[in-house]
Parts: sequence; structure tokens; C-alpha cells
Amino acid sequence: MERFLSSLGSIGPSRLLAALGVTGLVAAALFAIMFRMGGEEKSLLYSGLSPKDASSVTEALDVAAVKYQVSPDGSSVFVPRSKVAEARMKLAAEGVPGQGSVGYEIFDNQDALGSTSFVQNINRIRALEGELARSIDSLDTVNNARVHLVIPERQLFSENQTPPTASIVIGLERGTLSARQIQAIRNLAAAAVPGLTAEKVTLTDERGEMLANAQVGADATSGAMDDRRAQYEERTRQRIQEMLEGLVGPGAARVQVTAEMDMSQISQTEESFDPDKVVPRSTRSIEETGAETNGDNAVTQGQNVPDGAQAAASGNQSNNNRTDETVNYEISKTTKTQLTAPGTVTRLSVSVAVDGVSTPAAKAGGQPTWAPRPADEMTRITALVRAAAGISDERGDELEVTNIRFAKAAMEAGSKAPSKFDFDKNDIIYGVQLLALTIIAMGMIFFVAKPLVSGIFGDSMGGGGKNKALAGGPMNMQLPQSASIDALPSSGDDSGSNATVDIARIQGSVNANAIRAWLQERRA
Repeated sequence: MERFLSSLGSIGPSRLLAALGVTGLVAAALFAIMFRMGGEEKSLLYSGLSPKDASSVTEALDVAAVKYQVSPDGSSVFVPRSKVAEARMKLAAEGVPGQGSVGYEIFDNQDALGSTSFVQNINRIRALEGELARSIDSLDTVNNARVHLVIPERQLFSENQTPPTASIVIGLERGTLSARQIQAIRNLAAAAVPGLTAEKVTLTDERGEMLANAQVGADATSGAMDDRRAQYEERTRQRIQEMLEGLVGPGAARVQVTAEMDMSQISQTEESFDPDKVVPRSTRSIEETGAETNGDNAVTQGQNVPDGAQAAASGNQSNNNRTDETVNYEISKTTKTQLTAPGTVTRLSVSVAVDGVSTPAAKAGGQPTWAPRPADEMTRITALVRAAAGISDERGDELEVTNIRFAKAAMEAGSKAPSKFDFDKNDIIYGVQLLALTIIAMGMIFFVAKPLVSGIFGDSMGGGGKNKALAGGPMNMQLPQSASIDALPSSGDDSGSNATVDIARIQGSVNANAIRAWLQERRA
């Protein structure tokens, strides 16, 4: 212990304080890095936040003294796993984050007596817009929605009323919306607003692309016909795609369908008569019988006497008969009325591309081999596609099935295992922290701990090395002949002090060489 204290005293207070200060700083840095790396695991609090909502969330977390971490894009906030429920309850009490739109809660804290009818009407429209936006936003494929309603005021003593209209802007999570989803959103908005029809709803995505526009008259009919053709093509394509993926595997087939439709509506009435089928409809029969006598026209005296005897009639007598019969016959008649609805397929074109057979590489890092499919297999695939699509030669339909090699660079890039050097921002930060920890630890060992140990134990080590050198050890260090003990002068000699100083100087040089040799052995 005394030797240790004497060694510390030989170092000097300034060097000792410097060594302790550097050691403390290094220890504090190591503790900070280890605390940061080994802290409590973070969990997602909110995601998909707008910059305004993210700012309000972080401000509320600062007030609540909850530690948080924001994602690089600023749309997600992470907090310690044990603080997730508590943080959400605190933020909900503060009304953070806002729902982005105001609903019927706008009437909760409003004085109805002090509001004009104009303000009440505006608030009603705002509430309708907010509730519709929330309903549309709840769909899986929609990220956010904004709704604008135009509801004209009803004019008194006016027969012509302007119908309401609506415009909706939506942000999509991924991809695009199908025709059925677009129609569902339009019907949802139309059912929520009195007097609004689906045709009066305009739908646009956040990229400015028109998904559905408000159509009137012929435009509405044309849009409905286009939707019907697109739906038919999509149904046919999905039916063929699902069948092929079950045969050749997912991603190994591509299908495109183009349909030509007759969008004209035809009403046809046809009457046909069958002369062979005769049926009496009515019969009329008239029969007449009569007799007529032609007498002499001479006048006699007896005819002029009252009550005189009449002369016997004389002259010619004739009889006549007449029969008239009329029969009306009805000919068999057939009347047929045929109504042809628009959307009749007049021509169908189907193109199918089928990938070949890929064999994985035999060795790691090799390229897979590709081979075309057999001709008989392609024949069977063609027959199945023809039946599934309903190809008709009478209509002049076309079907093309081709076996071709696909460019799978994009698909393989998305499905292959992550590379060893595929780092994101968080991985880089974590690596920098590990590197800093390693550098600080190595610097502390070589530049602080080792010199400190060498300074403390240098004297004792040096004595051992000196003894080894004097004994002719492996360091092969010996005192020179002039420094021999026998050559030392006696105590009475005046030159003894000078000789002692020379020997001490030589002895110090030997001690330094011994310590240096010992350090070299330790490094080896």
C-alpha cells in the first residue's frame, strides 16, 4: 500500500488530476451511449400524421414529460412501450391529434340563441362535410379525404330548384380505386345529403387525376357505358388470371382483355301471319222468300158498284227466293317485341403472356436457368383460356397466347433476402454509436489506463528489470566497467561526490532501458 501511495505521489498532482478527469469524461460518454442504446424499447404511438398533427402531438408529449422519438419522415411518433397507453389517454384528453375535420361536435359548445340562420346553415354544411370525410377516411384504401358540398338555398315561390353538388378529394394508401369502390364512395356521399345524386358527385385523387366527374344527360350515359365495358374487361381478366396462376404459379402470367361493345339500345316489334292456319271469326247468313202477282188493269162496271162482286182475278203470279251468307276468316298472327339492352359484346380480344420454367442455380451466386414450356402444355393453356374468356369465332374474337421470358429484375429485387449492406437511417445511427463506443473504449485502454498503470508500477518494474540486466538476463544490459562497485572511491576521497553523480546518471539510464524492454515484452 505504501508503495502504491508513493507511486501516486511520484506521478504528480497535475498528471493525476488530468488522468482522473479524462477517465471521468470517457466513463460519462460510455454511460451516455450505453444508456441510449440500451434504453427501453420504443413502440408506435401514432402514424400517418400530417406535419401539423405531428407538431401538436410532440408539444403535448413535452408538456406531459413523456420521452418520444419521431420517425425520419416526421409522420410517426414512438414512445416507450410502457408509456403508450398513458400517452394516448393524455393526448385524447387534450384532443390531440385533431381528426382533421369538424363534425357534429361543432354544435356542442355553441350558443344557438346568439347565432344567425346563416351561421347555423354554414355550420350544418361544415358538419356534413366533416362527417362524410371521416366516413370516407375510414375505408382501408383511403388515407385521407376532404369533402366540399354545395347546397343551394331553397327559394320561395320558385318551381326550378338547383340540385346540390359535391366534390371529394381523396388520398390513396396505394394503387388506385376500382370502379366499384368509386361508385361506392359516390353513393355514400349521395345518400348522406338530401337531394344529392351520385351523378352529381365529382371524385378526384390527390395527384389531380379525375376518378369520376359530375355528368349530365348524354355524358352520364356515356360514362356509365364506359364503366360497364371496363367492368366486363376487368372481370374477364381476373377470371383468366386466377386460373393461370393456379397452373403456372403466381406472377408467371400476364393477361390483357379488350372488349368492343354495342352500346345502342334497340326495340324491335315483329308481326307474322300464317296463311295455313285459318279460323272462322264470324258468319252472317240472310235468306229472303217472296211471291208477286201481275193482274189485268181493265176496269168493269161491276167493280164500280158498291158491294159489287169482284171479278175474278186474272193475271201472272211469280215467286222469288234469295240467300246471302258472309263468312269472315281470321289468319293466325304472331306479334313479338324485342328490346336489346346496350352492352352487347361484338368483339373480344385476349392476349396472354406465360413465363417459362425457371430452375434455381445449382451453386450459390449462380444464375437460374430458363426453359420454354412444352408445346402440349401451351396447347392446353390456350384451350383453357379460350373457354374461360368465351372466345367466339363467329364474332371474330382474337386470342393470342405466347410463351415468353419475363424480366424478373423488379420482382426478384422485391422478394430476395435483404443484403448485408442494406441499411436504413436507424441502422447507420446504431452502427455509428457502436463505432464510437469501441473507439472510446480502445482510447481509454491505450491512452489512459496503460500510461496510468505504467506510471504507478514503473519503479517496481524498473527495479526488476535492472536486476535482470545486472544479472546478465535476456535483456543483455550490464553496467560498464567504469561503473563497477570496486572502482568507487572511498568515503574520504574528495572526488567521491562526482563519481556518485556519474553512477546515478548511468543507473537511471539503465532503469529506463529496463522499463522500455519490459513494455516491449508485454506488447509482444
